[in-house]
Amino acid sequence: MATSSRKNPGRPVDPPDGGWGWMVVLAGFVTTACSYGVMRSLGVFFVTWQDHFSVTAAQTALIQSIIAGVLNLAAPIAGALSNKFGCRVVVMAGGVISSAGFVLSMWASSLFHLYITAGFLTGFGYSLSLITTMATIGRYFTTNRLRANSIATIGNSVVSFAFPPLFQYLMDEYTWRGALVLIGGIVLQATVVGALVRPIVLKGDNTHKNPKDTKESSTPSDILSDSTISGTKYSFSKVILRRIASVLDFNLLTETRFLVFTAAVVLFGFSRFVPNIYIVPRARAFGIEEYPSAFLLSILAIGDIVGRASIGLLPEWPKFRRVDQFAVNIFLMGFSTLLAPLAKTYVTMAVYSASYGLLMGACVPLLYSAMAETAGANRLSSALGICMFLRGIANLAGPPLSGWLRDLTGSYDATLLEGGGCLVLAGLLPFLLHLRMFQPKKMEDKLDEHQTDGTRSALLREEREAAENSETLVVIRETAL
Repeated sequence: MATSSRKNPGRPVDPPDGGWGWMVVLAGFVTTACSYGVMRSLGVFFVTWQDHFSVTAAQTALIQSIIAGVLNLAAPIAGALSNKFGCRVVVMAGGVISSAGFVLSMWASSLFHLYITAGFLTGFGYSLSLITTMATIGRYFTTNRLRANSIATIGNSVVSFAFPPLFQYLMDEYTWRGALVLIGGIVLQATVVGALVRPIVLKGDNTHKNPKDTKESSTPSDILSDSTISGTKYSFSKVILRRIASVLDFNLLTETRFLVFTAAVVLFGFSRFVPNIYIVPRARAFGIEEYPSAFLLSILAIGDIVGRASIGLLPEWPKFRRVDQFAVNIFLMGFSTLLAPLAKTYVTMAVYSASYGLLMGACVPLLYSAMAETAGANRLSSALGICMFLRGIANLAGPPLSGWLRDLTGSYDATLLEGGGCLVLAGLLPFLLHLRMFQPKKMEDKLDEHQTDGTRSALLREEREAAENSETLVVIRETAL
């Protein structure tokens, strides 16, 4: 994420808004394909796992819920590791860990084993690679940030079109165990492109840290040695928490604007994956065959591709900025999902899949741009870590609750209604930021509203210094008189 922790960080620069940043975007393209693209396509395993382990829909849905939840819950850890060891190392390590999670799933003898391997282990690897790459992209771009995020996240949509039929074929040929091993090989490609994620240091970054707070050594013995301070012994977990707190800006939690935006993101994460998980089993429940049912995810991916490719062309207006665009997009996602229970034929299911995919594809690039707009590029690493951690809790709770509603009512329509209602509420919350009580402070208002690049903090600091110098001059003149 923030990459100023290298031993030789180099000269701080303004965001280049291009250059090598486009290679980082390429890495983001592959990383999102290997993470969200694979995760969204695991719905083809839903019925197979449910029948093989003889479990309920809520228990089966927990696998994808754990992946999405851990991906977000581990975001602060990914941010701390990135600040400590550099973004490139963290991205490459994440690819290895997530691949190992799928490969180890080959020996799963119960659904709980899949929770550990394909769930926790894979989700943690995804967090290291995906969150770190997307935060680095946000540091390279200003004007082209939305376009860069759109290109990077479109990798998710491209493979989501091809993966569901491919996974179904691999499952038919090699059983679901062999298919997971091959998926692990696909996910490992995130390690290769991780080498493209070159660190960058921006003006305004806090590169001069107190050596007492940050040490060059990062071995486990050094970490444990830090646990003795003033004769007081601390547990290893407390040391880790202190280190995470030292590299993340938790002052964001005191800003009401950020809290309102985070609440919308949490509700969004609670219901975002409901259609991806249940659209295939719902089609099977209506008597639609396996491959046509799996192709509904491919149709959703086609709409996703169009949404991500076209959102980069959307202009920004002074009174309708990225946060507002993000809110409208989520609201429409919820409204379409509330109408989804009316889809009872394959054609209407395909129409819903295409429309939801179109909106979801536009939503992800807007999310990163809106977050940079709310918190600022210099604090984007911390904002992503905190916001994604809270969204991870919602990701863990959302799909199992939807599965419980399915088991309780015997219909997938209840899951769609619950998901649609949460998305509609999430789309309404960001509009509260237009109220006067949520407006930025007066000093920040003097800056250009569109300026969220690395020079923002530097300008604020220069303004404060100029004010202090002017006060000093006044005192000198009065003393001379």
